[in-house]
Amino acid sequence: MKTSHLWWVAVALAVSGLVLQGWGDVEADNPFQDPLGFVGTLLVALPLALALNITMRRRRDASGESSPDSVEFRAAQQARSLAYGDAVILGAVLLLVLTIVAGTAAALAAALFLTLAVGAFWIRYRLALRAMGG
Repeated sequence: MKTSHLWWVAVALAVSGLVLQGWGDVEADNPFQDPLGFVGTLLVALPLALALNITMRRRRDASGESSPDSVEFRAAQQARSLAYGDAVILGAVLLLVLTIVAGTAAALAAALFLTLAVGAFWIRYRLALRAMGG
């Protein structure tokens, strides 16, 4: 399947997911009380994430960045290994925060954890790439 066709399908599924979310129960306390909203959320997030993943993989393969001998591959591997320790520490902090607070603050803490974990990888990747001369 061509990448453009893949994106058309992903966007169509995401739009249908938004429609399902609109038909869902706004007053629901959790996703299991609103199955339409839950399925709608999945239809928005999953196809777009998969399309992005496939697109990035195809571009990496076409440019040769995924070759084990490339500087980018080695820098990404080093960044992943270093970011793992960061993710473990951030996960422990997140669990501590979630045991203390609940509700909206917990959701914000989880979002912050994800942002910091992804940010740690990209910062370490750039530093490793610079150190390798890339």
